[in-house]
Amino acid sequence: MPSRRLPNSVPAVIRTLTAAREAWKRFPADRLISATHWSELDETSPTALFNRFLKEASDVDKAIAAQAPLTSAQAQAIARLAMHVSHYHQVYDLGVERGHLPAAGRAYYGRDVSATTIPALTAQNAVLAAAESIVKGEADRQTAEGAAYKPMALPSAAEVASVLADAKQKRSAAETAKLATDNEQNELAALYPEAQRLAVSIINHIEFNLNERPDLDAPGRRRIARAWGVVYINDDGTLNEELVIESPTPAE
Repeated sequence: MPSRRLPNSVPAVIRTLTAAREAWKRFPADRLISATHWSELDETSPTALFNRFLKEASDVDKAIAAQAPLTSAQAQAIARLAMHVSHYHQVYDLGVERGHLPAAGRAYYGRDVSATTIPALTAQNAVLAAAESIVKGEADRQTAEGAAYKPMALPSAAEVASVLADAKQKRSAAETAKLATDNEQNELAALYPEAQRLAVSIINHIEFNLNERPDLDAPGRRRIARAWGVVYINDDGTLNEELVIESPTPAE
């Protein structure tokens, strides 16, 4: 026996309210929702609940669209920084192996002087911290070693600093965009319970009015209800898709 499925997500609520709005206009002689319901659906009313809900949903979509390229740019910048940090330590270690650079110099970059592996660079904060250690550590090593100082190259600390600055800027932009998305999602979430209640109320009203129709059997009521946005599910969980008629009046 098919049973109705109440809308329980933003897309489902929007689909339900959109269908009810369109059915109100399609079937003016046999409307199954109240004028009060319509006042919250009326597309000409800026204060109608559905219009406000659609705006909030659209604002979320726009915020996510704006955030996506910034998040991608951030990820690419962090990956590039991680590569520079990794290469810096690898080249330094090769210099130590050749006797060109002192093993003790590793300590200026936050490493053990006898380290055989480079710092872990799997997390963004770890990559940023390791890069900061390189920039500061190279300056400290230069001061400490004085005339014996041999600068690192390929990459240099200055190159790491440049890539680090770019990664920080892109991370800041991405985090600002994420905050904007979070704010829009919070505004949508605040309005969702009211919009969901409206959708459920509309469904209940539709079914109540159809249950008062002795000329309809259960499949006939479902066919009309679906034209107004009610969704039915079969016992096996599949969508019930009996023919949806184009008029609320059953065929002769």
